[in-house]
Amino acid sequence: MTFPGCFLSRSGKRFAGKAFMLLTLLIIVIAVYLALTAEKTVYLYVDGKKTQVATKAETVGEVLAACEIYLCAEDILLPAIDTEVSNEMEIYLQRAIPVFLKVDQQLRLIYTTAENVADFLAEEQVQLSALDRVQPQLTSTLKRNDTVEIIRVTTELVEEESSLDFKTVSKKDPTLPVGKKRVEVEGEKGVLVKTYKIVLADGQEESRELIEEKCLREPVNRVVAVGTKKEEPALMVSSRGGGRVYEGTASWISNKFHGKKTAYGDIYNKDAFTCAFPDKALQGKTLRVTYLKTGNSVDVVVNDYGPHIKGRIIDLSAAAARAIGLSGVGKVKVEVLD
Repeated sequence: MTFPGCFLSRSGKRFAGKAFMLLTLLIIVIAVYLALTAEKTVYLYVDGKKTQVATKAETVGEVLAACEIYLCAEDILLPAIDTEVSNEMEIYLQRAIPVFLKVDQQLRLIYTTAENVADFLAEEQVQLSALDRVQPQLTSTLKRNDTVEIIRVTTELVEEESSLDFKTVSKKDPTLPVGKKRVEVEGEKGVLVKTYKIVLADGQEESRELIEEKCLREPVNRVVAVGTKKEEPALMVSSRGGGRVYEGTASWISNKFHGKKTAYGDIYNKDAFTCAFPDKALQGKTLRVTYLKTGNSVDVVVNDYGPHIKGRIIDLSAAAARAIGLSGVGKVKVEVLD
């Protein structure tokens, strides 16, 4: 038996199928919308500090923006900024800090997430030698606005020449008069080479250590001959009728010796007509002294031994010098009278 009311027509079936499909799609859309617009719990770790965030953001970037957190290129973010947010998601952000790097005499500002100096230098590909100095130490923790300085240390060996002074050696020469000198060998300086180990810090000398001395040329001593030959203090130029005559330079005895004993025990009197003569055999004898410049003569008694200045033959008392017009030194003729 057939019941027409219990069966749908073919066109009715098609309509019913389409309606079912639309309803299913609507349910899915609503579910997705509810899933997307529902608040999710996110755990945000910034520089190790944990914060729980309730958010409807769809991506990690939107979560950060909602928290007013802005990234710089050196920051480390996990997961990536365009990752879709899910409930109970953990987001990690390590913020870069500003650090100054001074190396090879250049200063740069760098943002870094390195935890210590060693990691920072490795990150910047800074090569260190065994002698280089790092301030602060490699194990030091980096802080905002720290300055990491690399001092390049090198060593080098340097040779420097210096002179060695010669000595002056004197030797006696009996062929030269007393007081005369003659240079027989000219002195010559020697050469000394010193080797230093020099430490340079950023190209500037910091210290030096003498490690070797070497004599390249020994100095040659200067040799001076010193005369020892004694000369007669007076020169007898003639002998007249048994009397002796001398010529030479005369001077006069200073007034400071007035009242003092002479070499022969007499008392020197500047106002007396006396003299000092180098021939001891003439002690007490009378000499006639003629000043060749003026032609004036004076007779004096030898009561002292002298003169003691080389090249002079007689010292007159002040009175005798005045008598012939001798005010300093001058050429005289000396005659032995008795």
